[in-house]
Amino acid sequence: MRIRHTVPAVAAAALIALGAAGTAQAAPADPAAVPAASVRSTTPAFAGHTYVLTLDNGAVLRNSYSADGKTLDWTALAGPMEGRSGQEKLTVREVGEGLYFVNWVEASGMTVSHVMDLRTKTVSIYWTYGTPDGGRAGELHTAKLERVSAQ
Repeated sequence: MRIRHTVPAVAAAALIALGAAGTAQAAPADPAAVPAASVRSTTPAFAGHTYVLTLDNGAVLRNSYSADGKTLDWTALAGPMEGRSGQEKLTVREVGEGLYFVNWVEASGMTVSHVMDLRTKTVSIYWTYGTPDGGRAGELHTAKLERVSAQ
């Protein structure tokens, strides 16, 4: 699968998800004009919780999110990355009720993007990584999301 074909598909899927969630809105011309009641909390609902993600490729990850939702401690429990772990700085955007776009760049150069749906307990994942020939490859995955604890 070539990245240039996958990225538009992922972007289209994100737009469809936004439309399905009924949250796609035009940004106001003046951000200061947004009524306080319409501004969403900056702390995501998954903050302070630990989840186990079971991916379609057999990988199982434990993701523990900081109380403010800005960092992730992850450990690969099974699958091709078993035994690896890391701490990542997150970029998060709530795109619908219980629906979050989460992204990070690992020290290895791997990029990971999640669309976490806390209502359906699923995650759509797209990651990219460097290849031995100096190029990049991307993979699209799905995962089941199980909350296992609060921190």
